[in-house]
Amino acid sequence: MRRKDIETDLQNALDNDHNVWAIGDVHGFSVTLEALLDVCDLSMNDRVVLLGDLIDRGPDSFDVVRIARCDPRIQCVKGNHEDMMVDGFKLESLTKPDSDMQTWLYNGGEATVASYIRDYTDEFGQEDSEQLILQVEDDKEWMQRLPSHIILDKWRLVHAGYDPRQELEGQDESVHLWIRRPFHSATRPIDEHRTVLFGHTPTMSLNHSMGPEGWGKPWFSKIATVDGRSASIGLDTCVFHDENKPALLTAFNLQTLEVRQIERVEPWDSTAREQAKKS
Repeated sequence: MRRKDIETDLQNALDNDHNVWAIGDVHGFSVTLEALLDVCDLSMNDRVVLLGDLIDRGPDSFDVVRIARCDPRIQCVKGNHEDMMVDGFKLESLTKPDSDMQTWLYNGGEATVASYIRDYTDEFGQEDSEQLILQVEDDKEWMQRLPSHIILDKWRLVHAGYDPRQELEGQDESVHLWIRRPFHSATRPIDEHRTVLFGHTPTMSLNHSMGPEGWGKPWFSKIATVDGRSASIGLDTCVFHDENKPALLTAFNLQTLEVRQIERVEPWDSTAREQAKKS
């Protein structure tokens, strides 16, 4: 559930005055992710943490995983969509998916499958099935090893959150990947000394008191840590939605507390959404 090597690397970056950016759910929008990374103007000593749900729904989940795995400055926590992919991505079962695969496909996995197949299909329509299978299994193994949360001196980074009704330490991984309402409605800080940075829940549903103005903005809990910081900050500003509202990908700087955002780059009309599902 935790990776000490990742935590040490990130804390060392902060201690040495380098930037560490947390980025909310990317959901397959690789071009938008690359544009946001450019906006963050990373040095080689800076770090990025993707807060889970790199994949599903968007046009190129394969490319998002490639970016995350190939850039040594990028770390990730596991999201519920990575967890579903680990259990559900079975190429041999595409024609007759089992229940795990059906659940994943229904929740956006169809676009992820298509992105992998497209990348291993040449211009003549010939699929390199052997290499495709190897890549899928390698990426699933990588996802399985991702930490479900990261704990630093002043921060907790997690996909979904924590259950305030349970002891903080030792909570099951499924809580970190799936929880919503009990975490958002907590009346006390989850950790008095650490702010929780999370994704999973689109922030327009947390910023409901702001009305239409809440779309595309991070969510800051009104509860505070002992040093006065917001106890939890939501960063899933919902880059994948198809409403006529702002669709942004958001980065938060743990060093400076700065927020940087970029509007979705890829076209995402009904034609693009259908095209994303085609291999």
